[in-house]
Amino acid sequence: MIDQPTSPGSPPTGDDKSTAVSWRSWLIVAAVATGLSILFWAPLYQGGGLIGGDIYTYFFPQKAFLADQLAAGELPLWNNRVGHGYPLVGESQTGLFYPFHLLYAVLDVNTAYNAVQLLHYILAFLFTWRYVRQLGPGDTAGVLAAIVYVYGWFPPRICLEWAILGGTWLPLALWMAEQFLTDRRRRDLAILAVTLALQLLAGHFHLAFITQLVLAAYVPGRLWLARQGLPETSVASRFRLLTATALTLVLAFGLAAVQLVPTWELKQASQRDNVSGRKYDPGYGHLPFAYWTQVVAPWKWYDAGFDHVSQIDAGPADTNQIEAHLYFGLPTIGLLLVAGLAWLRQRRIDSRLMLWCGLGALALAYTPAWHLPITRHLPGFGFFTGPGRYSIVTTLSVAVLAAAAWQWLTTRSLLIRRGGIALLVSASFFPLLTWDLWDVSRKQTYAVFMQRSLIDRVDASPVTARLRSISEQPVRLFCDYQNLPTLLGVASTPVYLGLGPAEYFDESLAMPEPLPFERTATPEQIDWLQRAGVTHILSRHPLDTAAWPVKLIERTFDPAFLQVAYHGGDVPLEFHLYELLGSRGRLAWLAPAKSTDTDRQPAVLPRTARLTSYTANRITARVESAAGGRLVLTDLVYPGWKVSIDGKPAETIRVDGMYRGVDVTAGGHDLVWTYAPSSIRIGAVISLVSLVLFVTLSLVRRGRFGLVCDQS
Repeated sequence: MIDQPTSPGSPPTGDDKSTAVSWRSWLIVAAVATGLSILFWAPLYQGGGLIGGDIYTYFFPQKAFLADQLAAGELPLWNNRVGHGYPLVGESQTGLFYPFHLLYAVLDVNTAYNAVQLLHYILAFLFTWRYVRQLGPGDTAGVLAAIVYVYGWFPPRICLEWAILGGTWLPLALWMAEQFLTDRRRRDLAILAVTLALQLLAGHFHLAFITQLVLAAYVPGRLWLARQGLPETSVASRFRLLTATALTLVLAFGLAAVQLVPTWELKQASQRDNVSGRKYDPGYGHLPFAYWTQVVAPWKWYDAGFDHVSQIDAGPADTNQIEAHLYFGLPTIGLLLVAGLAWLRQRRIDSRLMLWCGLGALALAYTPAWHLPITRHLPGFGFFTGPGRYSIVTTLSVAVLAAAAWQWLTTRSLLIRRGGIALLVSASFFPLLTWDLWDVSRKQTYAVFMQRSLIDRVDASPVTARLRSISEQPVRLFCDYQNLPTLLGVASTPVYLGLGPAEYFDESLAMPEPLPFERTATPEQIDWLQRAGVTHILSRHPLDTAAWPVKLIERTFDPAFLQVAYHGGDVPLEFHLYELLGSRGRLAWLAPAKSTDTDRQPAVLPRTARLTSYTANRITARVESAAGGRLVLTDLVYPGWKVSIDGKPAETIRVDGMYRGVDVTAGGHDLVWTYAPSSIRIGAVISLVSLVLFVTLSLVRRGRFGLVCDQS
């Protein structure tokens, strides 16, 4: 790659062709991006997998369910495997409408998961390089920025799928915003709108929120405070440019409304409706002040397999080493120190770099969460957990500064420019930085590589085979590994949901704690399990049948799947699968009706209830009774679920605070529950209208609306 002879100290104007990038550069940088992704994640390219963190408690259960439903020809709006169900679209992290997740319809789950992750690492690298390139530094400096941003912030968080999926779009949004402010082209606004919409459709909106905050500061900052590199025509029309950018953000929300409206509906009925509610604290995942020293003293904190940050004063809430991670590489720090001293001597620095210094410092100042008593009452800040995630802005800031420093040293420093010293410095600096970040990525993460992914072993599990042989009714399993048992093809409780229906977090509705494994269950716990429709119990220890109303179905070792999930496969574990007696199951009559014949003892009148189909969005049943009564489906009551009896709408009655009940008259009847939430329809209409508006604004001629943008 050949750098342009420019530096951030003397940035090109909007008309300077030094910011143009050839296809040759694109191909070279794409090759570098792909090569680095192979270096860091070779096992994923080889068909292996990851385990650790939220991978098997959150992401794979969602993606496996999505893949199963798509294979069955259904677009799942509801997930009926986790607990008593939850709105899949509303929870958002499945990313049902995220275009990249179409891969789950054509590839196996592990391959699709790996492909999506790796592709985003490559895209994030390209977008960061191109954004920095837009500011003026050459290709090599842009590559340096991409290495710092992509392989500094993201690798430890590979156990958190949302990190790379959301973080990919921040540099692209900045590139489009910078290009729009420079060239005032309508197509840049169009790409910006699509970029922000894609980031929202990916789900888990925190990094999207951070991106929006960055743009809200960056665009006016460039137009009023850091105007270097902007043509006079842009400065003269800055109010219009700012308005156009703001309207683009609104349009992006409209394009993503099909995802956002159901999420807003769930938020109103979730544990986050009251930010001071039980089991929810927006300060979780902050970055303690003491942990800032990892930037210059990583050896103090990074020991593989040991979480140091949890051992120090955690401040306002709990945290962990992954959420609190912040590291740029010691070579990067050294580079910034050398260039910083030079800039101080010159007493002149590009105002764009000053803007990035401000953005990075503000983001870093937010990470310790000491200000939450105030900011938690602001829109967005009180909804999202993880103040440590704002360090993504600090990392990008350092990446931009490092690129500027590299450009200055290689174009302005006479010592380095002489002879082959520049080549020698590059040949040593880049491998050293890459190795440094690679080494930290192995020590500072919860993710462990597996040559054969765990999810590929599900079919070899004897527990899976036994559960699949149960045909009486859909199984609801009680197990001490949240969400993972759903990979066995059954529903499972208790649940793990970052944004979930409030019923799962209500102490009056949840099963009394603590979980009764390894101890005798209380009568209250047994009663809850039976009322909740739990049909089977999976335990690593034999249950006391004198205290538990259970019947042993199978006692087995499961080295293929469950043993690996629990203890990495090294410790043999025996699993005990029980049937829970006296359970309602999925569908049951409530208190039985009795005969009123006074000539004999009251007798229970015959009643039957049988599920005939059970899918994500639709459930059908056939019931018969001599006297009718109240029927309960032990799935969660939630807006959008409707029930009909013999084709006629019926009223849903809340049973035990959370289940779907319905009154049925005597005789035989066909019942149908369907999930067709108005939030999906409203969101889809808004997205469709926004798409039409987007296409219209992209195609109309400039003169008709008097826009400041060029037509191209």
